[in-house]
Amino acid sequence: MATLRERITAPAHLELPVPIAGLTFQAANRDDLEAVHALAVAAAAVDDPHARPSTASLERTFSTEGLDIARDTLVGVDAEGHVQAYGIVIDVPSRVTAARVVLEGAVHPALRGRGIGRRVLAWLIGRARQRLAALDLDLPATIEVGAAQGTGPLRLAAHFEFEPVRHWVDMQAVLDERTGPAIPQLPDGYSVRATTSDDIEPLRIAKNDAFRDHWGSQPMVESDWRGFLTAATARLDLGRVVVDPAGRIVAFALVEVDPDGFAARGRSFGYVHWVGVVRAARGTGLAPIVLDAALQGMRAVGLSAAVLHVDAENPTGAGRIYERLGFVPGPVHVTASTTL
Repeated sequence: MATLRERITAPAHLELPVPIAGLTFQAANRDDLEAVHALAVAAAAVDDPHARPSTASLERTFSTEGLDIARDTLVGVDAEGHVQAYGIVIDVPSRVTAARVVLEGAVHPALRGRGIGRRVLAWLIGRARQRLAALDLDLPATIEVGAAQGTGPLRLAAHFEFEPVRHWVDMQAVLDERTGPAIPQLPDGYSVRATTSDDIEPLRIAKNDAFRDHWGSQPMVESDWRGFLTAATARLDLGRVVVDPAGRIVAFALVEVDPDGFAARGRSFGYVHWVGVVRAARGTGLAPIVLDAALQGMRAVGLSAAVLHVDAENPTGAGRIYERLGFVPGPVHVTASTTL
């Protein structure tokens, strides 16, 4: 196989989209974060009404290692200077088994159907191709988008020949309705405790090992991982780890809490962003142990529910574990991609 530089065709110079429907386009900057977040919230109210994007998540995106805000972002502004469309090209910085570029963006619901989304997505794809074509790596490469099943963003992606490749099930457990599930016993010498700031780097090592065989997963780089676990929504006190007799982290469940998102779901909740068991410890029942401990912690601080997303084709059968712990399947999100 040739390197990405050799086999990917990309525009030598990428012009900003020409104005359309009263919008002009320019690169975003950090001063646009608040306006972009407000637009993301307005779009989610239509496309994914039970969810509300967090400011912390958008700040993490803008801080992704290697992101060039001046070249990898785009906003469409109206005559009054209000942001009515945006796009972000996220070149996943770790490339061990594949090179991935993830596209994010939205058009305000009141301005849809005017060709704005097509113009933004075409620009994003051009920039993604530029990023990939700059790599002297002999790896598979994909450009990806994600959205709730059956929504306009996926139909737009299909117009550009993106095809669904993965489905993610939104699962929720109402904590005060859970019956006490049967939880395996901890192996001798193992213990469960809350996560602390001292665990950030050991957790990254454990996460990278646990998710090595999961679809689309690449090792997390240190700066992005630290940004995730030190964000305003991160709740290390609610996360749980299992440590072995030598004190090594062998299982983990990490939790985020964003009170601004409670209204969209109709209750307070903690989002379980990662649940994992290192490969050497699989088959010992640690996943339900560490997740149940996290659920108990969330209930103890008064949260009403726990939410997570699971890959419908997860190789470890995680969905069945979550159902036994009281999680109920809900809406489905889709990753669509094009392979280069």
